[in-house]
Amino acid sequence: MSQQDDYPPRGYAWTVVAILIATAVLSYTDRQVLSLLVDPIRADLGISDTQVSLLLGTAFAVVYGIAGLPLGYLADRTSRRNLIFGGVLVWSIGTIACGLSQSFGQLFAGRLVVGLGEAVLSPAAISLISDYFPPSRRGTAVGCFLSGIAMGIGASILIGGGVLHLVQVGALANTPLATQAPWRLVLLVIGAPGLLWALAILAIREPVRRATEAPPTVASATDASGWRATGWARVIPIYVVVAIASLVDNAVGAWAPTLLTREFHMDRAQVGVELGILLTAAFGGGVLAGGWLADRAGLRGGWSKKLLVCLIAGLLILPVAASINAAQATVVLLCVPAYFALSGIVTACGFSAILDVVPNRSRGLAMSISFFLNVAVGGAVGPTAVALASDHIFGSEAGLGPALSVTVAVAYGLAVVTLLVAMSMFRTRDVSCSQ
Repeated sequence: MSQQDDYPPRGYAWTVVAILIATAVLSYTDRQVLSLLVDPIRADLGISDTQVSLLLGTAFAVVYGIAGLPLGYLADRTSRRNLIFGGVLVWSIGTIACGLSQSFGQLFAGRLVVGLGEAVLSPAAISLISDYFPPSRRGTAVGCFLSGIAMGIGASILIGGGVLHLVQVGALANTPLATQAPWRLVLLVIGAPGLLWALAILAIREPVRRATEAPPTVASATDASGWRATGWARVIPIYVVVAIASLVDNAVGAWAPTLLTREFHMDRAQVGVELGILLTAAFGGGVLAGGWLADRAGLRGGWSKKLLVCLIAGLLILPVAASINAAQATVVLLCVPAYFALSGIVTACGFSAILDVVPNRSRGLAMSISFFLNVAVGGAVGPTAVALASDHIFGSEAGLGPALSVTVAVAYGLAVVTLLVAMSMFRTRDVSCSQ
């Protein structure tokens, strides 16, 4: 029996990926929709931009980071399907609670509940996918799942913009919801469907956990002593790069809608629809392309070639960073999706490289560590970094554009340096070991 035949039927495996993609869309919609609602929430609750940044990042990141590691550990030892089922229920309840909040403290607590539920999804889902697909097709499958995350970021803005538009034209005028603030309606409408969608997760069968495959470039890491000696040294720089990508994704995703509405006086519903469609296509296409490139790179040189793809995409992001501070709304509206398309390539190739390096028995934990860093560094630091740069470096009169551009450029400059050092170090080590 070939390696390909030893895995579940391809049609069913892709059905599972489709369910997980839809779950990721739901997850990120619940997580990110707050970015479209910044100014209405500020006005209604009387809070500052810094407090908003805590809601967008830190409130979610604290519990996500604390819960993510033990949940990732459980994903290596118990039913990943059941963990995801429970997670969907919890984060949906948290989103509904956010819509019912009457103060900053209540909204902060609701975001904590959302973070608790979502902490399980990505580590458990990627671990599931790794047991449904052989290594030669795993990058594409993971990229497809990540496209759900990417589409969720865009969908959150698109759906939020659509609901705001319905409210503005009076679609809910004669309903019991008519007295609720529009931002509350958005959160309630987006949170409720998750309670039903959780039932779809029960259609997933828990796959057999596979023995660790031995990629040619990391054969020395397939036994326990080899993994302890070299595995974490190889995976740490990948963690750093993926976390940096998450930092900038969260920064741009959190503040780009406000940049367009505040600096260019665009209507929030218009921004939601236009930017939402662009982000869904660009970020989704980027991670799909990244998964495909990861599989092609893996055939040509394993995980190190995947880092080369990350490096090229990171370099292309640097000129895009400057354009985010353009004086024309159209330029900004195009540069934000361009950034997310390139960042999607970095993220997909990075996750695929992590799966190459770590053994099967540790993939749930390894992915939970990565997502912990993504949220602890990205979710907590990204939105707040832009707010602090705007308030204390450039000043409020300069607007959000300079702060966003500098955040993107500095962060990806660090990512490029990390990739160059890692590729040089491990290329030298691998050559010396082979001699």
